[in-house]
Amino acid sequence: MNQELPYDAFLRTLKENTDTGHVFLLGAGASISSGIQSAADCIWEWKKNIFITKNPNLSKQYSEYKSETIQRSIQRWLDNEGVYPKEGSAEEYSYYALKAYPIDDTRRKYFENICRNREPHLGYRLLCLLAKYGMVKSVFTTNFDGLVEKSAYQTGLTPIAVSLESTERIHRASSSNELLTVSLHGDFKYGPLKNTGAELDTQHNTFVAALEQHLYDKHLIVIGYSGRDKSLMEAIKKAYSKPGAGMLFWCGFGYNINQDVEDLINHLESHGRKGFYIPTEGFDTTLIHTCKTCLDDNQSFVKDVNDILQNNSIEGIEKTPFSMEVKQPHVLLKSNLFPVTFPTEVFQFEVPFKEDERVWATIRELTKGKNIVAVPLKKMVYAFGIQSQIRETFSGRLTGEIKRTPVTYNEVKDGSVFKNLYLKTIIDSLCQLYNLRTDGFEKIYLPNSKKIQSKNGIQYHLYDAIEVGLFFDNNIRSEKPFAYINLKPTFFLDSEEEIPKSLKFEVGKSYHEILYQGQPNVKFNNQLERWKSILFPNGKNLTFEYPQNSGTAFKFSISSGTMHVALAKAMGGYPFRFPNNFNKKSILHNGIQYKEPNLEFLDKLTGTVITDFHPMRGLTKNRPYDFSLNGNVFDPEINLGIICPNLYRVPVYDFLCRLNKTQTAGTSNPDYLIDYPGFINAYGIPFNVPDINSDLWKDSDINLPISNLMQSAKEFSDKIKKAIDQLEAVNKKLVLVIFIPTEWNIISDINNENEKFDLHDYIKAYAAQKQIATQFIQESTLKDSLVCQVNWWLSLSFYVKAQRTPWVLNGLESNTAFVGIGYSVNKKKDKTKVVLGCSHIYNSMGQGLKYRLSRVEDCYFDKQNNPYLSYQDAYKFGTLVRELFFNTMGEVPKRVVVHKRTHFKPDEIKGIVNSLKKSGVQQIDLIEVNFEENARFLSLYTKDENIVPGMFPLSRGSCFLLDSTTALLWTHGIVPSVKSDNRSYYLGGKNIPIPLKIKKHYGSSNIGTVATEILGLTKMNWNSFDLYSKLPTTIQTSNEIARIGWLLNRFEGKTYDYRNFM
Repeated sequence: MNQELPYDAFLRTLKENTDTGHVFLLGAGASISSGIQSAADCIWEWKKNIFITKNPNLSKQYSEYKSETIQRSIQRWLDNEGVYPKEGSAEEYSYYALKAYPIDDTRRKYFENICRNREPHLGYRLLCLLAKYGMVKSVFTTNFDGLVEKSAYQTGLTPIAVSLESTERIHRASSSNELLTVSLHGDFKYGPLKNTGAELDTQHNTFVAALEQHLYDKHLIVIGYSGRDKSLMEAIKKAYSKPGAGMLFWCGFGYNINQDVEDLINHLESHGRKGFYIPTEGFDTTLIHTCKTCLDDNQSFVKDVNDILQNNSIEGIEKTPFSMEVKQPHVLLKSNLFPVTFPTEVFQFEVPFKEDERVWATIRELTKGKNIVAVPLKKMVYAFGIQSQIRETFSGRLTGEIKRTPVTYNEVKDGSVFKNLYLKTIIDSLCQLYNLRTDGFEKIYLPNSKKIQSKNGIQYHLYDAIEVGLFFDNNIRSEKPFAYINLKPTFFLDSEEEIPKSLKFEVGKSYHEILYQGQPNVKFNNQLERWKSILFPNGKNLTFEYPQNSGTAFKFSISSGTMHVALAKAMGGYPFRFPNNFNKKSILHNGIQYKEPNLEFLDKLTGTVITDFHPMRGLTKNRPYDFSLNGNVFDPEINLGIICPNLYRVPVYDFLCRLNKTQTAGTSNPDYLIDYPGFINAYGIPFNVPDINSDLWKDSDINLPISNLMQSAKEFSDKIKKAIDQLEAVNKKLVLVIFIPTEWNIISDINNENEKFDLHDYIKAYAAQKQIATQFIQESTLKDSLVCQVNWWLSLSFYVKAQRTPWVLNGLESNTAFVGIGYSVNKKKDKTKVVLGCSHIYNSMGQGLKYRLSRVEDCYFDKQNNPYLSYQDAYKFGTLVRELFFNTMGEVPKRVVVHKRTHFKPDEIKGIVNSLKKSGVQQIDLIEVNFEENARFLSLYTKDENIVPGMFPLSRGSCFLLDSTTALLWTHGIVPSVKSDNRSYYLGGKNIPIPLKIKKHYGSSNIGTVATEILGLTKMNWNSFDLYSKLPTTIQTSNEIARIGWLLNRFEGKTYDYRNFM
């Protein structure tokens, strides 16, 4: 439609018309962020109430009326009754308001209740600020909530409130400190309401005349209003039937414009007036952007905007310390961390560099082959070495003297430059002491371990090596502070030829498989002891000076013993038996091994909730969590539509039919995998594969020219899209199978200089816009020998994509909800970076409810290219999250936990917390969740008065504190076997488990709560039938969705269901 005005162009238009008075027309959508239901929500609540009063036995199952599945079921019942209006019709609102509450006073009471004690949120306050500065002259509203008047008072304006009982006041002359507010549907505080059909269709003539007068020379901005009231739309049409300068800006949510609004804009055009549709992300966001764009040269206005945005600011950062009550230990862990003390001063001097000079490269070249380690920081250089040699090396460049300057442990811990300086000095010293070699970065290798190998025509040298790093905990705050060096066994490759990444990956995979030989805990310990004997040949602590014996007093000391950690099992157990010769002083931390979270299912006979930690066993012995909803909320079966080339119909049909048969687990993965019982026995409902000649099969065959792969890829995707459209027309509830033959993999993922194409992401994005779930199946999957495992994984995928819930988490607080933040960064040709953010919310049962994509407009990047939000964008994020919760759950939870992979900057903390607290959230936890790259820990046990490594790695759920706000948590590790509690299962089984580093940036929740929640959320990724994922699903899904989201950027602001992206 050519009347669509881009959002940024709309903002620029407003900026050029700040001296023109504007009229706002607000609908129910403007009040959602203030905690008041939208008109659509009211309709669904009325429908639910009618349904439940007609079907009282189903009240519990249908309580969550905001669930799309519940809504679809209610609507089917309404449609079958044959007396209710068609869904989406204009008369729905008035019909259901009268049907649900036919008594006027009861209907009045309903609206009074949903508006009680509500405070105007951000958008209302900014709107009234624009009125205070003369940009807004009057506000018309269809709402009953009085939020415009409340906000006007709070802004220092006097509202001239006009309702059906006081229409004469609409023509009253107003002064500069007054704001005309007109309640078109009445106000339950002052007079009658208008919400039934008869009432809505008789707009007061005075209001109609006033609209004509206002819109003659003032621009009308409509926001939060659907256009459902026929009489109001007619009044607006009448107002724009006469000549005038005032324009219409209809701000809708997203890009979909309804027919009534399009007709109105066409009406304006036919009468010589101008009207535009503007796609927005909602009332609050639009008002934020308007205020940031307009009147930006008025410092008083800018200050008032910032004051509103930072209202209810944090008085200091609420960040209570983590604590643990650890009793008698049951478990002992050994680390790869060796305590180290290092110099507390370095040389500092100034060296000016040219503007285009590569500073790090220059310093490396100057110090090459010399006993000097130096790093640049700002305009200074910091170094270890002999002062005279440093002066000689930097002669001609030095400015001023070379001085010693103090450096604290915190500066080394938190500053990458100082960390680099100290680490490189330690590595160079160890190499000199023991005739070792370094790659110049973080690896030390044994020159006499060289193996000459070749692969893919490339000859290379393979060496045994260790990766060295620095690690810190709260010991840097002790009276005698110390840190740690960590040693990780690895390899080093050297070649005269360039070694591609793919070769490094292959060599590394093979090297570690041979190194660990299926016993990572034992073999890692053997390698650690090997390197320990090299670095500490006499078994004693190592002390050295840099340079050696130079008299600089730059002394380092490394302990020959490693840090140990003692854990108490939350479920109890036998105390750990320490040998008499064990030095308990090496136990530097104590922690807890938390219980494996349970999942909830329904008992087959009683329908009551049953728990089990194992998802497959929980399903086979019981029923899925939502089983009781089959036949009423859900269809009693799951149906497929299939898109594949005709040549493959038979093998694909046979493969899918396999899901309805039993399959033994065999010897594969015996401690986790159990026999597959067939779909109906696992999930309790039929799984229907359509007949091979059915119209539910669509052909996707194309000719595949090798010359133009991109053209073929687009032809293939267009054919799939067409098939999706055809199957959607047959049945929107189908789960669509998309089969990809192996020979077509070359057009499934293309990345050349000019264009990138990923078939999977492209089709997922297309189907998600239609709310259709898809399942890709590769030809290789048909031939996979792990038949039982494939059946389990694929059956779960079909069940979930049919909008079902197989299990939920047990034991979390019911008033808590979670949100994951993910980003995707896209570089344009002009090198500017555009960021797409994803907010994915989860309820207290771990169900991923909805997510929303949003373009991040004001962010900055760190050296690793990670985006961080400004205060305004962080506040906006909080507002979007609040809307997501309210729209999905019907209320704002008392506690919200936010997870993300990077740390929270001060602006992000203030923006998110201020926004959520303003929305009524009482408790907020901002948690950074990331992998700890350096520290590794081994499980130990006592044998014959000696402590030795266990056959298995440490247990999942192990946790201890590094400092008052940071903990290490193992979401990956051993768990009980499905066969017996005396056996163990380790997912993957090849490497040492890497812990997560959990850091609290804001909040008062203790580590027990935070860790238990994260452990639980690792079991809620329904895109896999693994017992758990390594990251909580809050983070995993957000990043995945943000990646695909670039194909949906025109639809940003729209809410999606994650199932359609799996």
